[in-house]
Amino acid sequence: MNKVLFLLGIILALIAAGLMFEGSILGERTTGVAIVIGIVGIGLIATSKKS
Repeated sequence: MNKVLFLLGIILALIAAGLMFEGSILGERTTGVAIVIGIVGIGLIATSKKS
């Protein structure tokens, strides 16, 4: 379960980075959404106890 949370966090962080880099994917104003997704992704990475 911890590895799944870790991988999900990495995937969410990469999606957020892609949205921040290429703003025309979902429209011009995706910065706020990308920030929230990135914070959630980083939180999942931080709280998963990687062994």
